[in-house]
Formats: sequence, C-alpha cells, structure tokens
Amino acid sequence: MSDLRRNRTLRVLNVEDSEQDAALIARHLTRAGYDLTLNRVETAETMRAALKNGGWDVILCDYSMPQFNALRALAVAKELKLDIPFIIISGTIGESAAVEAMRAGAHDYLMKDALTRLGPAIERELHELENRRARRRAEGAQRASELRYRCLFESAKDGILILDGNTGQIVDANPYLMKALGYSYEELAGKELWEIGVFKDIAAARESFEELRDKSYVRYDDLPLETRGGAVIEVEFVSNAYLVGDARVIQCNIRDITERKLGKRAMEETNHKLETTLSELSATTQQLWQALKLATMGELAASVAHELNNPLATVAMRVENLLMTMTEDDQQRHSLEVISHEVDRMADLVDNLLQFSRRGHRQISTVDTREEIANSIEFVHYHLRSRKIEVVREFADPLPTIQADCQQLRQLFLNLLTNAIDAMPEGGTVTVRAKTGILHDNEAVQIDFADTGQGIPAENLKKIWDSFFTTKTAGKGTGLGLAICRRIVEEHDGTIEIESEMERGTTVQILFPATAHAAANLQ
Repeated sequence: MSDLRRNRTLRVLNVEDSEQDAALIARHLTRAGYDLTLNRVETAETMRAALKNGGWDVILCDYSMPQFNALRALAVAKELKLDIPFIIISGTIGESAAVEAMRAGAHDYLMKDALTRLGPAIERELHELENRRARRRAEGAQRASELRYRCLFESAKDGILILDGNTGQIVDANPYLMKALGYSYEELAGKELWEIGVFKDIAAARESFEELRDKSYVRYDDLPLETRGGAVIEVEFVSNAYLVGDARVIQCNIRDITERKLGKRAMEETNHKLETTLSELSATTQQLWQALKLATMGELAASVAHELNNPLATVAMRVENLLMTMTEDDQQRHSLEVISHEVDRMADLVDNLLQFSRRGHRQISTVDTREEIANSIEFVHYHLRSRKIEVVREFADPLPTIQADCQQLRQLFLNLLTNAIDAMPEGGTVTVRAKTGILHDNEAVQIDFADTGQGIPAENLKKIWDSFFTTKTAGKGTGLGLAICRRIVEEHDGTIEIESEMERGTTVQILFPATAHAAANLQ
C-alpha cells in the first residue's frame, strides 16, 4: 500500500448498475488505504445531479448498462465542463471500444478482473489532474501577464519598439511611438531598423545593429530623432535584449525629453541671469561702499587739513622770520631752509589729500614726464640710498609731452616710488621707464615702475585699489596711496595697471595721452 494513499479521503462517483460490483470496487479501494466516500448512480439524470453537487475526485464508470453507458456518461461530464479523472471499468469492453472511449475523453480503462490496478490508476490520474490544473494556472497567469503587458504597451506615454533580436526587423511598435514619429503600424512592421530613416543615427548600417544586439543593453541619453514631418525631438533611447520562449527580442524604450531639455535650458538661462544680476548687485554694493568710504575720508581729510594747516602755517611763519634775521653765510641757515622745504611739502600732501576727497581746480600745463620722474627720484634719494636700492632709468628720447598737473603728477610718482621702497626692505632695483605707447589707438606716454620686491599676493591684486586697504604693518600705511594714484591717473584720462608675482616683484604701468590728444579733453 502506498504511503501517499494511506487514510487519504477519496470521493468516488461510481456509474454502475450492479450493487455487487460497486461493493467490490469499494472493498478494493478501502484495502488500498483510502478513506472512501462512494456514491453509485446509474442514469444520466442522477449522474448530472451528483456532478452538480460537486466535490468528486474521480468518476468510475461501467462501460455498458441497461439504461446508460460510458460514452453517454462522458458526454454528461463534458456538458458540465468538468475536469475529473474518468476511468472505465468493464468486464466486456473490447479493444476498439476502449480506443473509442479514450478518444471521447476517458482517461483510462480497467477490466473488472484486474481491480488490483485500480488504486495505482487513480493515483496516476489524480497526479495528472494536478498537473493539468497547474498548467492551466500557469497559462492563466501568463495570459494575465501578457494582457497587463499589452495594456501597458498600448497605453504607455513612452515609445516602445520591439525588434527581432536576430534580424533587426520591427516586430511591434506602440501607439505613442507611431503617433510621435508619424508612422503607421503597417509602415513599421516587418521593416529592418535601418530601413526607417528616423533611426538612421542609431543603426545606419547592419554593423551598428549588430553592436546594439551584442551589447544587450545600449543607452543614448540625448539622441535627436527627426519625425516624418521634419520636426526634431530629443529622446532617451534605451534597449534591452531578452528571450521570449526561444525567440530573442530587443525592446527599445524611447522617451521624449524635449520638454525636459527646454526646461533645463530655461533654468540655465535663468541661473545665468541671476548670476549676472548678483554680480551687478555685488558691483553696485561695492561702489556704494566705496562711495561711503570716500565720503568718510572726505570728512576725515577736512578735519586733518584743518588741524595740520594751522600749526604748519605757524611753523612756516616762524621759520621765515628766522631766515630773515640770518645772513646768507650763517651755518644754521641751511637747516632752516630744509625745514621750510619740508613744511611746504607737508602742506602739498595735505592739499593732495583734500584733492582726493573732493575734486578741485587743477593747474594743467605741458609736462615732460622725464623731468618730473627725475625730480621725484631726487626727492626720495636719501631713502633709496639708505635702503641700498638702485634706480635704473630707461627714458626714450625724444618722448612726447603730456598735459598734466605737475603737483599731482609728482604726488603720483612719489607714491609709487615709496611703495617700491617699502617692498624692498633688503634692497633691490627700481627700473623706471618712459617711452612712447598707445592708448585708445592714439599716441601716448607709457611710464613703468618695476621693482624687484616681495610682490603682491594674487588674492590681494583686486583689493589694492580700495581705499584704506593696505598690506603694510600698522602705522606704516593708510591704504590711500594707490587709490590716490588711480584718481590722479583717471583725472588725466589715463590708465594704470599692476602686474605682480610673489618673490619676483611688481610692475606698475601708466599710460597718459600725449599732448596732441590730451589738450582738448583736459582744458
């Protein structure tokens, strides 16, 4: 007895006219280990009623009965569309009748003198029944999956193209793709991919398709496709190869990203505009801050000038009185003349400070810059010598004159020389050049101050023009020198630029319009 049959419930519908035969079948099945429920019927009506009640595991049917037979019983089972194992048990069935019954739908047949085979036959048919049900479930699930896929395929808002993985022929295309590209199903189906002009950039030749096929996965993030109507759309193109049964297919997903690209470009343009606006706002803020500093400096300059001019005037008057009482050969006269000269220079510096904070009337004249440079160098000669700084003069001859205020020009040169001196505490060389240059396509005078000093850090090059910005130690610089220099140069319609490299030195280049081109603007 099989362990699988021991104490297993078995519900049998027995189509049999003989109670004795039915009892014989029941004994064999009980001996086979089944917990048996058997119901005997012998007409079509009683069979139909029993089947409608349901719950039967197997139908055991005599082949021939006075009022009924196996073929009619099979017809009843088919009529009710029931899949229940149907086994014929007969003592008289011949081979041809058995074949006819099997063709009609019977699953097996046994002779009544071979009922020892009944248990195994039932087990086999029940196993086959379970297999049939499993196949139907799988087939149903596959049909449902195919239906879901087809619904997704038909309703997708991305283009989907199905290719034969071996030939490159188009097997299917969804409605969205056909509408987007302007092709009908008939125009696409059966064509090889490279025959469709819209895909020429993806598969211009069979070799390109073979690469697409062999890689199994290909992605184009930004692919332009030209529709049949001539419009160009930008798409993402992704292909995947997989098997459907034994057939290899390639699914191409095509997503229109034109709107996304337009949105990205619009965002980039907006960001650029915002950056430009922020840059302009920063520049405006810087200008306002500069104006505020200049206004503050103007008030400071006026206060300083007031405080300095009075004692300077007193000192100048006393020195002048002392000089008037001395003879020309008095040994102390030279010291007083030096004091008088320095007092005058201090007065000029105060005046220049006032000129920086508020534009005043300038004394414009024709100036030979070489002379003013030489005078300025002579003025700081003591400092140059004490710092062991050599001055190299490279003056062109002839050199055009310029229209300038001599006092302001000298202040410009003195500031630049002083900066060069401070940049070379251990000594060095200052090269001063004066030559003909070009400014706004016109003749100009170019003046260079090049030192071999410490240089200016790159991060400070843009700040050096700001008022009050200085890299000098506390008490040694006010941060006004270069701001004054730029103001003087710009008031003379010139330009000033600085180039510097750490440990290599700094070069200041100034361009002034030559006299012939400057007179009209400066008058």
